[in-house]
Amino acid sequence: MQVTGAILAGGKSTRMQYNKAFAKLGETTIIESIITRFMEIFDETIIITNEPEQYGFLSLPLYTDVYKGLGPISGIHSALYNSSHEVTFVLACDMPFVPYELIVYMLDRIEGFDTVVARTNNFFQATSAVYHKDCLPILANCLENDKLKTTLIFRELKARILDEPELMQFGDLSDIFFNINDEKALKKAQDISGRFSR
Repeated sequence: MQVTGAILAGGKSTRMQYNKAFAKLGETTIIESIITRFMEIFDETIIITNEPEQYGFLSLPLYTDVYKGLGPISGIHSALYNSSHEVTFVLACDMPFVPYELIVYMLDRIEGFDTVVARTNNFFQATSAVYHKDCLPILANCLENDKLKTTLIFRELKARILDEPELMQFGDLSDIFFNINDEKALKKAQDISGRFSR
């Protein structure tokens, strides 16, 4: 099965002084560490961003949202719309700790479903999930009808939901789905990075 890895780099980084994708964990920026992992796993790696001028030096295909300014669902939609393959793993650029083993586990379970998504603390991890191109009409409908909460899309998609008991085999869930959205979180991420294997 050929798969695209799509990095969502659409956040405004309003709580940081700079683009969080370029925050460093060790010697490497967050987005470059994700790209390195994606190049090992996927047949194609793309970046979804409404600021493509910031990412040109990475020498990857860059795509903007088809539906501008509508949050994560528009980024997921753009990832599927622009992907060369039927199946896409989508990951937000501020989530550097989703392990290789979990990504592969999710990909292995997409057959017969529109999406494979983790659910932790009753929250769908929509920006670290697997999607099939069959999702596109439903995502477009949500965007056109102002259904912008990620919870809503999983009511309409045929979803394989991974709940906490199934996920815990991959490690500490608070680490795995940790996202870096401010300087305090970046400091914690640097601590996590010191003990987290790929």
